[in-house]
Formats: sequence, C-alpha cells, structure tokens
Amino acid sequence: MKRYFIHNPFFRLLTPLVYGVMAYLLVLLINNNVSQLNDFFSSQEVYVFIVLMYLSLESMRIVIILLDKFLPERYLPIRVPVQFIITTLLSVALVFLGLHLYFKYGVGFSMSGVQTLIFLILFTVTALLYNILYFSNHYLQKENTLKLSIEKQQQEVLEAEMVEFKNDVNPELLYESLESLITLMYRDVEQAEEYIDCLASAYRYVLSNRHKELVPVATELEAAKNLVKLLNEKHFGQLRLESSLEDAELDAMLIPGSLPIIIESLVRNTIISRFEPMIIRCYWEDDYITIQSKLNDRLLQHPNTELAMNRLQRSYSLYSDLTLIKVKAYEENYIKLPVIRVAEEITTY
Repeated sequence: MKRYFIHNPFFRLLTPLVYGVMAYLLVLLINNNVSQLNDFFSSQEVYVFIVLMYLSLESMRIVIILLDKFLPERYLPIRVPVQFIITTLLSVALVFLGLHLYFKYGVGFSMSGVQTLIFLILFTVTALLYNILYFSNHYLQKENTLKLSIEKQQQEVLEAEMVEFKNDVNPELLYESLESLITLMYRDVEQAEEYIDCLASAYRYVLSNRHKELVPVATELEAAKNLVKLLNEKHFGQLRLESSLEDAELDAMLIPGSLPIIIESLVRNTIISRFEPMIIRCYWEDDYITIQSKLNDRLLQHPNTELAMNRLQRSYSLYSDLTLIKVKAYEENYIKLPVIRVAEEITTY
C-alpha cells in the first residue's frame, strides 16, 4: 500500500475531530438562529458530528483500499468517477443511517426536509473534498516518483561516464610514446629505459586508481609531471610544469586523471616549437586549482578535447556545485578545476 496521507494515523485521528467541529459550527451558521438551535441541540451534538465524520472518512478510506486492489493505476480514467460515486453513496448512506438512529432514539423524532438537505449537501461536499485531496496526493506522489526515477537514471549515466572516464586508457598517448621510445632507443639506451619507466608509471597510475572515486591533489600533480615528461620527448623538451601549491592545498581531492587530462588537452591544442616553449602553471585560487598557459592555439582543435572536457565536467557535477571553468583572456589560457573537500566523520564512543 502506498503511503498516502489518508492512511496516516494522525490524519485519521485528528481530521474527524477538527472537521466534525467545523461542520457542526457550519450547521449553526446555516440555520442562522443560534439561540433557537441551542434549545434544539445539546452538547452531545458535537460528538455526534465527530462520530459521523469519522464514519464518513473511514468508509471512504476502506473503499479506496479496495479499489487499489481491483482498479489499479492502469484503470485510472475509470477509477476517478467510480471512486467518487461509490465513496459518496456509501458515506452519505452510513451518515444518514447514523442520523436516523440518533434522531429516532436520541431526540425522539425524525429529521425535517431542510435538515436532510443540509446533511446531504454537507457530506456530499465532504466526499468530494476527500477525493480531491486523495487524487491530488496521488498525482503529486506519481510526479515525485517520476522525477526521482529520472534523477536516478541521470545519476547512473553520470556514474557510468565517470567510470568510463577513469578507466579510459589513452591509446593516442600510448602510440605516440611508443614512437618516441623507438626513436630514443637508437639515440640513448639509458634514456630509453627511463622513458619506459615513465610510461609504465603513467599507465600504472590509471590502472591503480580506476576503482577510486577521489585522489589527493599531490597524487594528481605527480601524475601530471610524469605526463609532461612523456610529452616532452615529442616536443623537444619545451614543456614545463610549474606548481605553487602549498602542502595544505595538496591534501584536497580531485577525480583521478583530472590534471593529466587537462594538461594533455592544453598541450595538444597549443602550438609548441623550439622557439615557442610552453609553460604550464598550476596554482590555488579560491576553491579552484587553476591551470594557466600562454594562449597560442592551433588552427584546428584536437577532436577528443571537447569530449574529454565534457566528461570531466559531468563527473565533477556528482561531487561539487562548482563547475569546471575555461577562460581565454589577456593572451592566457585558464582552466579552473574545482577541488573537493571531504568532510571527516568523527565517531564518539
């Protein structure tokens, strides 16, 4: 059974009490002669109204429970009029049965035509309001369930993309590194061995962190420096990574692969030559790690850059309200990466 408000114990207990008193006062106002009605009504009339209201609301609740079993969600267009008719007829019938017994055995005479009409309208409107509240709650719950389902699907997609991002082994970097390694082996064997160690460290980092959600900035920075060493062989040693991050800032967290992805993206989209070196600066600014380099873009952007940056942005949206920022200004290229602070949970015994 779905947890609609009509099944809430507090609602079932308090609503007949409050609504019964209000209905009793409404009857007094309709008759427009409180002094004459006081001669007719006694204090027990209030309790009679409360009991009748409880009988009315509970009978409608039972009908709704039964209709949930025999006319489920797929029959909703039929369910709405059927539920209103059945709940109204049953509620009014039980109320009039109770009134008949009360007037016959409690008061000693039957109801007048005006009283009958007043009670008929009152409890028909009550049934209408009860059904309106129920279906409003039903559609609201249905809409909320749909929204939660959509959000869950979106989160699953983002998580899948983040896993894909973290597990992505860069084939282009691998092929370029192997080509550089072949060239280096003919020139200097010892340097070639160091290059192999550097290449192994780069892919070891990817594999060792593929199941981690977050890693320290210090770890990412080491991976970025290792990547620069690999790329420097192709770019004649014209790449340099400078970091001004302090020890306390290195304890912040990033998604694995963030800095290497950004640095590789900058390198692949910047013109670099023996006469145009590239200096990449990494520093802390507010709640961001800013990666800055001189603006000297290639004519054609690398095809995988936009995809990689979009995946990176979506991955960070799971952990932070801050967005990844890309700015080109004053002949400088800025990429601001939001850092993630992990709150430590302290347990007291």
